[in-house]
Amino acid sequence: MFDVMKENPRRTALVLMPVALVALAYLLYTVHLTLDQNNGHVGALLDDTWIHVRFADKLSNGDGLSYNGTTLTAGATSPLWVLMLAAIYAVTSPPLMTQVDIAIALSAIWHVLSVLAITGFGWWLTRRAWIGIIAGLFTALTGRYLWMGLSGMETTAFATLCILTLWSHLHDIRLGRAFSWTTGILAGLATLGRPEAYLLTVLIGLDGFFYISLLEKASPRGILLKFKAAWRGIIAYLLLAGSYPLACLLIDGHPLPNTFRAKSFLGKEWPNLPHDFFWTPLKDQGWLLVGLAMIGTFWLFWQARKRDGFGLAYPLWPIAFVLGVLFLGSQRYWINHGRYVSPAIPFHALAAALGIWAIVQFLQQAHLKSLRLPQRFIQVGLPAFLTILVAGMVLERGFYNADQVANDVGQLRKMHVAAGFWFRDHTAPDQIIALNDVGAIAHISNRRVLDLEGLVSPEVIDATRDTEDKTCPHDLQLARLMLKDPPAFIGVFPWFYPCLTSWPGALQPFTVFAITGPTVIAGGEMVIYWPMWQNWPILVAAPDDALPIQANFQEGVELISYRAEKTPAGLKVTLWWQAHAQPNADYHVFVHLVGADGTQISQHDSQPQNDQFRMSWWRSGDIIRDEHIIPLTDTSVLDQGGLSLRIGVYHYPDGRRLLRTDAQPDHPDFTQIPLVLTYRIFG
Repeated sequence: MFDVMKENPRRTALVLMPVALVALAYLLYTVHLTLDQNNGHVGALLDDTWIHVRFADKLSNGDGLSYNGTTLTAGATSPLWVLMLAAIYAVTSPPLMTQVDIAIALSAIWHVLSVLAITGFGWWLTRRAWIGIIAGLFTALTGRYLWMGLSGMETTAFATLCILTLWSHLHDIRLGRAFSWTTGILAGLATLGRPEAYLLTVLIGLDGFFYISLLEKASPRGILLKFKAAWRGIIAYLLLAGSYPLACLLIDGHPLPNTFRAKSFLGKEWPNLPHDFFWTPLKDQGWLLVGLAMIGTFWLFWQARKRDGFGLAYPLWPIAFVLGVLFLGSQRYWINHGRYVSPAIPFHALAAALGIWAIVQFLQQAHLKSLRLPQRFIQVGLPAFLTILVAGMVLERGFYNADQVANDVGQLRKMHVAAGFWFRDHTAPDQIIALNDVGAIAHISNRRVLDLEGLVSPEVIDATRDTEDKTCPHDLQLARLMLKDPPAFIGVFPWFYPCLTSWPGALQPFTVFAITGPTVIAGGEMVIYWPMWQNWPILVAAPDDALPIQANFQEGVELISYRAEKTPAGLKVTLWWQAHAQPNADYHVFVHLVGADGTQISQHDSQPQNDQFRMSWWRSGDIIRDEHIIPLTDTSVLDQGGLSLRIGVYHYPDGRRLLRTDAQPDHPDFTQIPLVLTYRIFG
């Protein structure tokens, strides 16, 4: 792999040192800017960084892949990153905030290594050092990639391992091998870095075993011999890449981590793919780099026709990677500065450098000599001009991301870090808190968390699998989970859970952590709520002082108790229902006040909880509190004797009633009970 570098170590230093210095200088400038704007502090740019840090801290302390106490959970998307951090923590035993600084330093080191890797790869691939230098320069100057390098995340490490894996694969092709043990190890490590590397390995396998065999016109027996010769690489890969799916399967019953199951949309947003595929490269690096990268990619595909060419895996990988990520959900392309697709940036940079080379080669063809372009201009002037122009465009666009580092560090400290210390000071060690961002808050407070997004609480994924985000059915499933182990506080972005946070009386705002300006955080306000369990959409049980009824209707609907109270507006009737199945429709409830002679005095009809809680949202086991105000112009009517209530369920608008499954002959589709008023005495 490194033969071209070993031939002349001094030249290697001259090639690699400039791009490394550019990358390092840009990193140091951004760190200085961050320190200057955050009172001497650096910090995580994403709450996800804190998630990795917590997993690594737990692992270094002997608690395994745990998040809450010692309960194992497959919530780490990048086990390799967690292992690297855990190894450092085990040796250094750093304090809490230093753990994050170590993660940031490690991602910055991998950032520089990835710049060096793409430089060396481009040089080795073409035997032209200037192509590698251009690729490294474009990568180092891309602001979004710099942001990833200071994020404390696995992104730059994953990109580096992907570069090295493809480099090793092309080295195998040139040596007549299909899948060496070196390639197997590198591909396995990349897969442990992020699961998208499964796709990379598939491309390499198809390329090495089948496409190259097709070019060689190999027989089926020849292909089988290639598999036999590659047994070391295959076993190395399976041992590495297969370890984490096995662990996930044993821990949570699924071969992929919770993050994949919780955050993937699997093609639901595919119509956005054509637009999103080009949107971020254009925003990051400009139309010129994108155009050059397209030329370079076409050139690679053209070269792939040759036996001694570059194969198909390399030109296909950045395309297939981005499309694969977008297939999981197009929001992954722009969320958090596009961190999910940013590992493709070095490959785009090298493709652009190859595009410049392809143009140079094209202009040197014999039939174009009539243009009489000076050879020095073609070989030196034009590449230099295009490089400077593209580098300027990339740098100009990238400064925004560099500035955002300081901004994002400050915002995460103001919200998540501050909230973590607040929870530590306002909750007991044995209490649980419910959150939608579980990184900094969980690690700083060291409290058990119910992750409402499911990343470290797989029971949330199972409960909400058949519901849409930001809908009442989704929020009600979360409400049911919280009833099982009630949290002391709930800290969320309200717009994530619009139904639950607006449910009348269910949540009492306690404090707010707010930020302003551009942000990668999902919301400008994190509200800490105090749950009011007596007003919760679903209850554990009806109150003891409610009067029992036990009237059973069709579709598993049971009226178990009621309470009637006199109010200035009329008669307030509170019903407690229990669901024994999920009703098939959104039924209405009628509550009639009936006189001693059987005449109807007044009534109230609505869906449960004043049209808030549709019956189709009920689930078996739910106990639902349902208030109805029967209007009365003169409440003295309630002093009459012999009053009763008729209560039933019907379908609107056709009026079809649910029948009683325990009905008496005189009222098969409602229950009639004597009115007993409850008087509350305060003092």
